[in-house]
Amino acid sequence: MNDKNEFRLDELPPEHRLRQLPFTTPEGYFDTLPSRVQARAVRKSKPAFSITWSWQRSIASLAGASLIAVLVWQTLPQRQESLGNEVLAGVSDEAITAYLDEQGVDASELADAQQIHSSLGSDTTAIQFLNVQPKDIQQHIKEQTALDSPNFGS
Repeated sequence: MNDKNEFRLDELPPEHRLRQLPFTTPEGYFDTLPSRVQARAVRKSKPAFSITWSWQRSIASLAGASLIAVLVWQTLPQRQESLGNEVLAGVSDEAITAYLDEQGVDASELADAQQIHSSLGSDTTAIQFLNVQPKDIQQHIKEQTALDSPNFGS
C-alpha cells in the first residue's frame, strides 16, 4: 500500500495555489537592479573608521585621564629622606643592638669597618694606603680586558 498521494503539477488546474508563483516582481525590476544598487552604494559610503567630537566624549576622556593620574600619584612610593640626628638620639642603645643582632651584623666588625673608613678619608686617599704603583694598576686593567673579551679564534 502506498500512502503517498502523488500528482503532477501540470495536471493541476491553473488557478490552484500550488500552480501560482511564490512571488512576483514588477516589470523591469531585474533590469534596473544593478544601477539602483550602485546608486545606493555610492550614496551611503562612509569611511571605515571615523570619530566625531562630542562634549560627552571629551569629559569622559578627561575623567579617565584624571583617574589614572590620581592612581599613579597614590601608588608611587614616597622618597624617604635620611633620619636626622635628633630622631636617632632618642633610640636606645639596646634597641640598636637588638636591630643589629636581627640583621646579623657583628658589633666588632662594624667598629672595625667604621675605623677603617674614617682612617681612609676620601676615595683618592684610599689608593695611597694600598701601596700600589700605577703600572700595576695598568697591568691589572689589561689582564681584565683580555679575560673579558670573547675568544674569536677558538
